[in-house]
Amino acid sequence: MRGRIWRKIPGQCQQVVALLGLAACAGTPSQLPSDPTATPKSPPLPLGQVFVLESWGAPAEDTVVRFQVDQPRIILLRRGSPDNGEFARLVFPAGTVVPRSGDSSSITIRTRPGVYGIDIETEDDIQPGAAVTFSYGIHFVAPAGARTAYGSDFRFERFLAVSQLVSDSTVVFLDSWRPASDLLTAPLPGAGQYLVAAPRTAPRFRTLIW
Repeated sequence: MRGRIWRKIPGQCQQVVALLGLAACAGTPSQLPSDPTATPKSPPLPLGQVFVLESWGAPAEDTVVRFQVDQPRIILLRRGSPDNGEFARLVFPAGTVVPRSGDSSSITIRTRPGVYGIDIETEDDIQPGAAVTFSYGIHFVAPAGARTAYGSDFRFERFLAVSQLVSDSTVVFLDSWRPASDLLTAPLPGAGQYLVAAPRTAPRFRTLIW
């Protein structure tokens, strides 16, 4: 359809349209790309100023995993029976975990009841390349007030991001993206507390996807 319409525009007009398109794309540094897979990143906020995505259904169980650090490892957290659906996935490519001693690492993962959140405990260092993915699918529950703040569940969902809870009081949003529908992925900087959250005050909608 776009090709047929373009051919109907005279040559000089095509040049004008092209220049207008380039000008629109240039934008300013504060503008965001119109990418439906990316979550616009928000600045750090106090925990009381964010909505944490809630979850219904059987929770995933806590787990402790030991593995050889020179081998890639995927840790899959599934919800309890009868659901057994995926809750979160942690990916550690070979060499992304550096043990303090030996050639293996032990990682403890605890899930937070009622929300999309996990606590990761390890004495070893986690290097760039590790990642965490949350799968919220049919278990998505917008917390009270989120729909009013964002106007719809869809807009609230678009601003969800994986975040790290620092000192139990500050939420630091991580660069997050969606590899597929209802999946949210972010780099895993190390041990700590991680939540799927969005600001309580909806950011200004700056891209065409809104």
